[in-house]
Amino acid sequence: MPTDAVSVGHLSEARKSPPLLAAIAWRNLWRNTRRTWLTSGGVAFAVFLVVIARSFQDGSFDVMIDNATGMLTGHAQIQNVAFADDPSLRNTVADASRIARRIAGDPNVAAVAQRGLAFALVSVGERSFGAQVMGVEPDAERVISTLPALVREGTYLEKADDVVIGAALARNLGAHVGDEIVVLGTAKDGSIAAFAGDIAGIIDTGIAEVERGLLQIPLPQFQAAFGLGDEAHAIVVRVHGLDAVDAVNTDGLGDELDYLPWQRLMPEIDQTVELKRVGTRVIFGLVTLLVTFSVFNTFIMLVYERVREFGMLLAVGMRPRAIVAMLELEAVWLAVVGVGLGLLVSTALVLAVAQVGIPLPDVGEVLRQYHLPDRIFPSLSTSAMVEGAVLMCIAVPLAGLLPALRIVRLAPVTALRSDA
Repeated sequence: MPTDAVSVGHLSEARKSPPLLAAIAWRNLWRNTRRTWLTSGGVAFAVFLVVIARSFQDGSFDVMIDNATGMLTGHAQIQNVAFADDPSLRNTVADASRIARRIAGDPNVAAVAQRGLAFALVSVGERSFGAQVMGVEPDAERVISTLPALVREGTYLEKADDVVIGAALARNLGAHVGDEIVVLGTAKDGSIAAFAGDIAGIIDTGIAEVERGLLQIPLPQFQAAFGLGDEAHAIVVRVHGLDAVDAVNTDGLGDELDYLPWQRLMPEIDQTVELKRVGTRVIFGLVTLLVTFSVFNTFIMLVYERVREFGMLLAVGMRPRAIVAMLELEAVWLAVVGVGLGLLVSTALVLAVAQVGIPLPDVGEVLRQYHLPDRIFPSLSTSAMVEGAVLMCIAVPLAGLLPALRIVRLAPVTALRSDA
């Protein structure tokens, strides 16, 4: 490598001026353009890989969570603190209408619906089966749940005595749209709860476990039959984006009520998401390790080729630690170029693909059966951008530091006599 990269005067000034030393390091970096681009390209690829992988992963997670919570649970629920462990009829949310109106006024909330839940015996003709009876607000459910859109036959709840049931329950009962159905259970005060209505619609979710025990009736009729008054068992909340779940203002709910985000309502989904994210981080860690070895090898060659240059710098009075600092600044510049390039390309690609999505022609029909979109839409992961940038900006200078420390033990006379 040539030794005229900087003048002796500049070196003297650089020892007192970090900005000048950084400028010299930037200039030195481009003395071998090919090597610089190759090494920074490795850094850029690592950042690109983690941003792309996490963005597509987060996009698929958003769809999975929305689909899982959109059917029954919602993004969050307000329940009696005892209801999760003891889902009995008596563990209710008192004054439910007032609480629902208050939560609906939060700017983070998109929709709110009250629900009553009870287990009862349902009969059509001579056939009877156990089912979970759900009292719902039909208009609110159309906004907060996907079930009203899954009515295969008939219509959703439109009249006071309408009932909708799951397809599997309809098969077990031998029931059809228009048949009379009778619900018998136990009211809150221990008396007999009874309700009779006509089957207005049959819901087909494609999930037998849901359809087997699903029966919905209007909430006022549920409250009247089971003696609840203005009470509900769950106030279901849907927010504007999953990030807003924890931002909902729940002050004033009292000690008797609990705000449950979807992570607590569906812990298996949360655990699946976290497990997959850990796997992505492990893969990125391995890629980072490979890039670090590449940078380490680059700086070994760089130090070897510039031994005479470093000997000259030591001879004119530059301290070894100043030379090490200059090499570290070169590594920092290398990381900045690679990270910047990786973020630029990955961000542009994610934003472009997010507009149209990536079609899945081979599995699209299967996904549609489970009411999932047949395209993947990435969601730009800012956390992945930050993690990737920070990790590379730490790993690259560390990889360059070890070869640079050789300068500390370098003797000027020996260096000047080197053939490198």
